[in-house]
Amino acid sequence: MSVLLIDAGNTRCKWQLRHAGQILEEGAAAYAALPADWPEADRVVVACVAGQPDLQDRLRQRYGERLYWLSEPLAGYPHFHHCYPQPQRLGVDRWLAMLGARTHGSGNVLVVDAGTALTIDLMNAANQHEGGFIVPGLELAQQALFNNTARVRPFVDEQVQAALVPGRDTLSCVSAGVQRQLQALVMSVVQDYPDYRLFISGGDGHWLAQQLAMAPSPHLIFEGMESLCAGYF
Repeated sequence: MSVLLIDAGNTRCKWQLRHAGQILEEGAAAYAALPADWPEADRVVVACVAGQPDLQDRLRQRYGERLYWLSEPLAGYPHFHHCYPQPQRLGVDRWLAMLGARTHGSGNVLVVDAGTALTIDLMNAANQHEGGFIVPGLELAQQALFNNTARVRPFVDEQVQAALVPGRDTLSCVSAGVQRQLQALVMSVVQDYPDYRLFISGGDGHWLAQQLAMAPSPHLIFEGMESLCAGYF
């Protein structure tokens, strides 16, 4: 059975066409540049954190009853135990990333998704979500400074430096500071939970994983969606 998995994020959309765990086709685009013709699939699962009614209408017209639209965690899913008093308030992307991490093993997991926001979630070996952290991601944190301070702003003659050393102009100071801030947060949580296996995903996941000298796990959300297809719907 083929399944089209779509991760509809805050700023862009990513997708994979899979069959028996194998990726047959994949892509990513801003919402204004999505393909006109989506591939044929036996089942379509969309995880959406940002509404996107136009996308939902287009996909419903294309796939009909084959479409499963996830805007929040499934109620009563037996392989995940919520810590939120209102489970529907947990981001569906965070939930799916934890389910995706679970497909890699049975122990405690620490899941970092470095996207528009940087989220950190902990789930123990009994599939109990133990809570997490949410902070602005790289771009959002920089824009918060540029948009809300009078003198901290990027100048046209400044360029971001590659090394995370003290900056010698405003843009480099902000860029290096934000990167170090996010890296330090993740490292501090990892140090506090040494028995948890770390997974890093998201649009900035490759950068963050490189800073921590480890391999990223870029497909966690898709792996979480595929695990649902295999055992729940």
